[in-house]
Amino acid sequence: MSAVRHRLRNRGARSPATLNLVSLMDIFTILVFFLMVNSSQVEVIETTTAIKLPDSVSEERPEERLSILVSADDLIVQGQIVASATDAMRSTGDVIEGLSVALALQAEKRRQQLADPSAFEGSVTIMGDRQLPYALLKRVLLTCQQHDFTRIALAVNRVGREES
Repeated sequence: MSAVRHRLRNRGARSPATLNLVSLMDIFTILVFFLMVNSSQVEVIETTTAIKLPDSVSEERPEERLSILVSADDLIVQGQIVASATDAMRSTGDVIEGLSVALALQAEKRRQQLADPSAFEGSVTIMGDRQLPYALLKRVLLTCQQHDFTRIALAVNRVGREES
């Protein structure tokens, strides 16, 4: 009788181990659902490490716009370098020439996409370092205004509001 028990005990040890995947699938389903729900609430604005954006506690989210990146070295419109920041600061006029050309092209392209070109509302987001000289920011703003980009937003880092 003990030989039979011994055989039964060894037979159980030889059976392959099984993995219960039901709970693992439940976890992944919840994770996928969470990522799908929250993916629409995030807006990513491409920036570089050369720029440190100022902080803000605003709850309002910005809309999709033309982006102008102003670093210590360059002015970049939609990912393309259009002017040097040092040259822009040294120029005598209020308008930045390279930025002006790029904004004229962007305005024309956006007007062509509209059914009524007179309905063009120039929306632009300016991302500038918090140490950006005001004189350069003023020239960027004036150049935007010249090409009917008058709905201007300044990009900031959103930080939590402290409870008082």
